[in-house]
Amino acid sequence: MKKYLFIAALVSILNLQLSSAFAQTGEQQLNNQYRDAIREYLQKDIANRQRTMQRRAEQMLIALPNQQKLYDETYISIRTALVDGTSQDGTPELNYVFDISYNCRHLEGYTDDYPLGVFNYDSSNSVRAICNLTKTFVEDILDDIFRPTKRVSVKIFSTTDGVELSRTIPYDGSYGNFRYMPVTFNNEQLRVSVDTNGITNNCQLAYIRAQSVRHFLQNNVRNLARTVNDYSYVTRSYTDTGAYYRRSSIELTVHDAFRETIDLMIADKIQDDYVDFNIPQSTTPYDNAYVLIIANEDYDHTFLPDVPFASNDGEILRQYFVRALGVPERQVKVLNNASRAEILQDGIHWLTDLSQAVAKHQGEETQPQADLFVYYAGHGYTDFAGNTYLIPNHLNIDGIKALGGKRSCCKKKRKEKSEIRNEKPDYDIALSRKDDARFAAQCLSLDSLCSMLKGRGKREVYPVSRLTVIVDASFDGHQRNGASMLRANRPVAKDAKAKKTKRKASKTSDAIVLLAAAPDKTAFAFDAQHHGFLTYFLLKEIKSLASTSNFDTYTYQDIYEAVERKLNKESALQNRWQEISGYVDGKYAESWQLLHIR
Repeated sequence: MKKYLFIAALVSILNLQLSSAFAQTGEQQLNNQYRDAIREYLQKDIANRQRTMQRRAEQMLIALPNQQKLYDETYISIRTALVDGTSQDGTPELNYVFDISYNCRHLEGYTDDYPLGVFNYDSSNSVRAICNLTKTFVEDILDDIFRPTKRVSVKIFSTTDGVELSRTIPYDGSYGNFRYMPVTFNNEQLRVSVDTNGITNNCQLAYIRAQSVRHFLQNNVRNLARTVNDYSYVTRSYTDTGAYYRRSSIELTVHDAFRETIDLMIADKIQDDYVDFNIPQSTTPYDNAYVLIIANEDYDHTFLPDVPFASNDGEILRQYFVRALGVPERQVKVLNNASRAEILQDGIHWLTDLSQAVAKHQGEETQPQADLFVYYAGHGYTDFAGNTYLIPNHLNIDGIKALGGKRSCCKKKRKEKSEIRNEKPDYDIALSRKDDARFAAQCLSLDSLCSMLKGRGKREVYPVSRLTVIVDASFDGHQRNGASMLRANRPVAKDAKAKKTKRKASKTSDAIVLLAAAPDKTAFAFDAQHHGFLTYFLLKEIKSLASTSNFDTYTYQDIYEAVERKLNKESALQNRWQEISGYVDGKYAESWQLLHIR
């Protein structure tokens, strides 16, 4: 999304360049052509951000020290949405809604909620939690949405219990004096006044609690100091539940949140920068291609962070194989968040069965007919011996000390030093030699994967015409954002020669393997495009070839060099330097450069 900020200055130039196209089709018609696709793109974007924010909130709950513990019946939930609205001048607008709330169903003490008669936001762990999370999310994950001068409606929900006040609660006017201010209290539209004479009823108390939240947002959230804000308050006194039911929430609505984004995306889409849209349609079928796509984005263990955009990588690549390359839809299989067993049984065995089923047999000779493609986006791992692995989902961490220990000491240490300070958690985990062996045994060796498809080491060799493996993953222990994750705890090499032998690319026969980065380098994400760098530039190249019908003349080497050149430049511009890697062995070692993509 940050790309939009960098290219804002180009909009006027692009509009001049595209004036002839606008004259032919009409600007409104052109916008309508892309509106649904852009809306779908934005939906995916905010859904991905919501998952990230929800996970961060859950991690913070776990991390709180015992004296500030939010009990098991306390929940923080985050909701985001795209909502159609109408601007103040009556024109349609697309608004972004961010809602964060907590719900305390049963209190075991006063640490979760306000003590009796207290109204400062930081007197309640729960309210302080949603305030701090709102600050973190608005300033980090939602920074590009809360743009300067945007109009933001801020709705603060605040509650009290149903016990009427038996005394006047002192109020020093720290949040201001209020006279006949509009408020919704117990679903009624009322006017409330509060001044230094004190607080005498629950409506005033709930209102001042909401004002303490407003005071925090105004003075601590950087983005809200740049926007035009309209505050409103919804308060309630829970008369039927006594002191055991409290909840509070903050709802922020950014009006016309994506006008600049949509305008720039339309301009970019016309220039074909976005590979997710306008995928060319092939008129030539590729009937002998069979494709397995493995996209592991959501890992089910907290020691493994998610892989941003891996699911989008897999889905858009599927569309390219079907539409741009002409592979029959039934011959492309996508496995999302797959375990090792699922990859083997539902993926690899599916390919090998097909390769045998379509092969031609003439006497004792078998003529292979299947071109196999395997794509993987997810986490990777390099063991002590330098072998590379794909990390599947649903791992069993029993017996792996470094990972089993994270539930207590490691996780607590990570959270106490990072999440409470609203920083990204530190996933840097080093595996001992024993842990490494147990962990690697549950992963899928890249060398073994290629061997399974070629049948190396078995009596029967599967009749495969060509095997192409594409891996958009890091094997060096880092995530797509460059942060540390999981690595083997190798001793430091004493000399350059020893260091060189510590990490190596696996070798296998009769396979063309393309890696997003060498095993000792990091593979990053292209955030603005919602893809891994390798996947994005590979799709972009296929899109260009399909648009010009150049598949018959463009070779693997042409594609490799084009992707390498463009990826190197863009990753360097983003300060995420990345170099693609690959290897070929066996019968294609000398001829792979001459092969065509289909």
